[in-house]
Amino acid sequence: MTRSVRLYTAAQFEEAKTLVDLVAERSDLPPAERDRLTAFQADLRQTVREDRRRAAGAARLPGGSELTAQ
Repeated sequence: MTRSVRLYTAAQFEEAKTLVDLVAERSDLPPAERDRLTAFQADLRQTVREDRRRAAGAARLPGGSELTAQ
């Protein structure tokens, strides 16, 4: 899923992921809500992975134009 608008920083997503994981561990939800929480956790994990990958790529390619210059 591509996000066109960034509403939160990478650090905020990391914190939200941690909090959601804690809620999931400590809650006794009915199956339907458990499924929704699991899906939300998966989306947060994917977002955090994408942010880390993007940050790592930016760190490796400062300026980004060196690869295309001839």
